[in-house]
Amino acid sequence: MMDAQDATPSYPLVYRNLMAVGLLGAVYRVREEADTVSSAVELTLDDPTPFRVCRAIAQGIGGDAQYAADMLGRHLEAHPDDEGTKVALATAFALARDERWKPILDEVLATSSDQRVREAANGVKDYAATLQQ
Repeated sequence: MMDAQDATPSYPLVYRNLMAVGLLGAVYRVREEADTVSSAVELTLDDPTPFRVCRAIAQGIGGDAQYAADMLGRHLEAHPDDEGTKVALATAFALARDERWKPILDEVLATSSDQRVREAANGVKDYAATLQQ
């Protein structure tokens, strides 16, 4: 069994705490403060992409899909075949109740041969259906 210290051995506790503060700020709509903290965290990361995906989803939970549209959209312009990011973008849209999620998932499900991506896309689609009830 992993304890909290083993979960992310490459990040010191202070960074993990800052990440948590930034993501929670996004969820609870304290966007200016969350943006300041998250931007500082991103500057310390060799590859901020995984954190940006988490941040996009957290902002989606908080009802704001714009960060996901901007940041993940920019990533997809440079990497148009990144199906995982497409699913993450659709997830952020669905959580923010932004209808742009549907065509993204429809395209992924129509073209992807990656079983894990398809399962994730179907899971988001199923969850989004519960939000519309």
